[in-house]
Amino acid sequence: HKATGEVFPQAVASMVALNREAAAAVRRAGARCVTDVTGFGLLGHLLKLARASGVTAVGDASAVPYLEGAREAVRGGFVSGGTRRNLDWVAPHTDFGSVGEEDRLLLADAQTSGGLLVAGEVPGAPVIGELVTAGDALIVLR
Repeated sequence: HKATGEVFPQAVASMVALNREAAAAVRRAGARCVTDVTGFGLLGHLLKLARASGVTAVGDASAVPYLEGAREAVRGGFVSGGTRRNLDWVAPHTDFGSVGEEDRLLLADAQTSGGLLVAGEVPGAPVIGELVTAGDALIVLR
């Protein structure tokens, strides 16, 4: 947005949506571990969760939903410095497997606003991974 002045209505709609309904669904499902995904990106929040809980987060990178246009923005070189710092911070604790640079950057995106990361299952919500007994890495991506 800053570089081009282009407006992305789908991003604005996502950012202004409240998590009220999602939070209610989380409470009904009985989840005990929830955080909103903000400036640390998904990987940063996963790292904090895994470290604090003494577990390894195993995730399916292809199951993570992205806003329309996110991949094109990364391919166009529109990556914030915060995203790169996030990726540098989580990299020593992450086994990226075959996950490429584009997905790594998207998963570490510092420009995230909202969305909930839930340890537990919520009916109708995407499942992107699981928590397992701590291993060598705090995050393992497939």
